[in-house]
Amino acid sequence: VGIPKTRTMKVISLTVAVLLVNIATITAQPQLEKGSILLGATSTVALSGSISSELLSLGFIHVKYKAGSDPAEDVYKFTSYNILPRGGYFIIDNLAAGLQTVFSGYNEKAMDDNLEYAERTIGIGPFVRYYYPLDRFFPFIEAESLFGTVKEVWYDEDERSPFVLLGISIGASLPLGDNVTFDASAGYLRSSQKDTDVETEDAVHYITSGFCLKMGFTIYL
Repeated sequence: VGIPKTRTMKVISLTVAVLLVNIATITAQPQLEKGSILLGATSTVALSGSISSELLSLGFIHVKYKAGSDPAEDVYKFTSYNILPRGGYFIIDNLAAGLQTVFSGYNEKAMDDNLEYAERTIGIGPFVRYYYPLDRFFPFIEAESLFGTVKEVWYDEDERSPFVLLGISIGASLPLGDNVTFDASAGYLRSSQKDTDVETEDAVHYITSGFCLKMGFTIYL
């Protein structure tokens, strides 16, 4: 027997309320003292086709085409991944500095002629985060950068384009325990990717900039 919609809504509302109360009553204190270690994963702003706002992802997708009564045929196969780890060290109380990396990729293959397009992005750069501890949560301000390369492969030819990302944001960390926080922040990021025009061989710059929201998880040791 199905649960009536009104009862279902009440159950959902009660569950959400209990979760919010539990979060609000958390009094955990993450280790923000000098000498502590920070490990985490965070989302990014788009730099190019392979980097999205995903936190961590791995996808395998098949696209099929079906016409009338004919059996469905594979048309495209997509593979993608997005791995965004970071690690830091508290050089003084509440101030952490470290390195973050990005490993992101996208692969598209046409099943009928085996034509393949691939894009790989790898980058590394420093970040600095300063916390202002409060009772229930911990506001912070962060500056970050990434330096890396975007590699595109098409028709057995590859092209590499360097990129630079700079950003600043403000946010807050919500304790989920003594050693884990959920982080959310808003800020401004700007990335520049350098390329070369195939026909004119002139230098071309692709600039991505704007405000964004970021989320992630951090472990403190």
